[in-house]
Amino acid sequence: MADWTAPFRIPKLSEADWGRKKAEYVAEHGYSITIPGLSDIIKVRTEEPMTALEHYHWKKKNWDYFSPKRLDECRKQKQQRKERYLAMLASPTPAVFQNAGTIMTAIDDAQDAIITLGALGNLARYVAPKVLGRLLRGPTGLLLLTSDLLNMIQSAGMYCMAPMYGKKGGEELARGSPKTMKMRLKTRMHSKARLPTKSDWIQGLQTSNEVFGFGISLGPIIGLMSDIVFGSVRTSLREAPKIKFPVPDLAHWYKAAQRVVKSAGVMFGFPHLTHDEDILMWITAVELAFGHLFEITKEWHPLEMIEDVQDLEVKAPEPWHTLTVEVINEGPVLWPSVMGWPSTNTSWANVVDLADTCQPVATENLDRFQERNKHSWTGYMGGVCATEASGYFLACMEDEMDVAYDHTVQLKAATTMLKYGCSLDPYQPYEKFELFANFLDDCEATDWNPTMRNILEFCFSEWNDIKLICTAYPATPP
Repeated sequence: MADWTAPFRIPKLSEADWGRKKAEYVAEHGYSITIPGLSDIIKVRTEEPMTALEHYHWKKKNWDYFSPKRLDECRKQKQQRKERYLAMLASPTPAVFQNAGTIMTAIDDAQDAIITLGALGNLARYVAPKVLGRLLRGPTGLLLLTSDLLNMIQSAGMYCMAPMYGKKGGEELARGSPKTMKMRLKTRMHSKARLPTKSDWIQGLQTSNEVFGFGISLGPIIGLMSDIVFGSVRTSLREAPKIKFPVPDLAHWYKAAQRVVKSAGVMFGFPHLTHDEDILMWITAVELAFGHLFEITKEWHPLEMIEDVQDLEVKAPEPWHTLTVEVINEGPVLWPSVMGWPSTNTSWANVVDLADTCQPVATENLDRFQERNKHSWTGYMGGVCATEASGYFLACMEDEMDVAYDHTVQLKAATTMLKYGCSLDPYQPYEKFELFANFLDDCEATDWNPTMRNILEFCFSEWNDIKLICTAYPATPP
């Protein structure tokens, strides 16, 4: 099993360095995250953020400070917030309309993190091979189920792909599917003593979609530094927590990362329907945030510096953006009536209770997003970001060298077949495909990695009689 290592390290920067890097990034990409190699297909867009001076003058209603064009842009941003807020208040889902203000704040946090962190940390992306585009648009999509693996193997045969070419395409499809990557912690120096139940869960090998949901659910713990500074954390007795060492004074981009990992529990913590473009923005923001916080948890780890973490309660995120605050204050429902954690429907919540309620829902939300976008680049990039966010989260909990990863047995068996240029004959009875799918599922259940010889023996046994073809030649009907 290989060891996961962070693909990039964020350097320590001064405010001047950050301002220069952000200006360079915005000049090249505008206010969006551009995926290298896929920028002509998909971008994670956001609005141009208001500066500190713009926030100040807007509050003072000094409209002369703004150019006519900028004033119009800010008014449109406010109107968009107003429409979204009113739509939430009209939602039939109690978790939405009762906590609309907190959800609005979570959206602001993601918007802020995208441009603040995207300008600093290069997303670990590279151009996918051309075969991937063909497979995404063909009869198979992301590898979410065993049946998808069989479709992928068949696609390689239908497109007459050379063996290693088909294997590369399969591995790239798997990279976009968190259900084919498994991760675990090898050691638990920080988490074992502080979070015994939860750390037992993440020590076992889990698919990265489950680890992603787990990371979302424990985001408030990774974001405790900012909560301590702003007094948004307390014990169950409503007392200030005991801190071993002073909390470091963080640069503002780290604060943006802290806010978004906490807000992720809002964004993914309840079943909801929203635009998939928004979900992709949130997934990307979470990946960027965990990637940056991975650095500072080496200096100040909340599980080591705070006593009785399991007894902590955290306050739901409150609006900070000037336009959002205005929209909520204009009604028709004012805060604190619209503030709270959607997963618990309370303003304050215990961090462990949040994790218990959020983790399965967050995992399901990610799964549904991928299923809806199974045949698109949106689903592929969301899966890649979710998988990398999972690795960063585990690295935040311990260290990057304590994270182990592997692929599911089903995927390894499928890519073994493609490596040797084998595919299932598409013209044989459907029952033969079900038989082979059950074989792969049984291999996963017993954690047995079949070799190509094992696969051939299973297929060619007289009671199975599963026909194979060479992927380098087109399949012909009988």
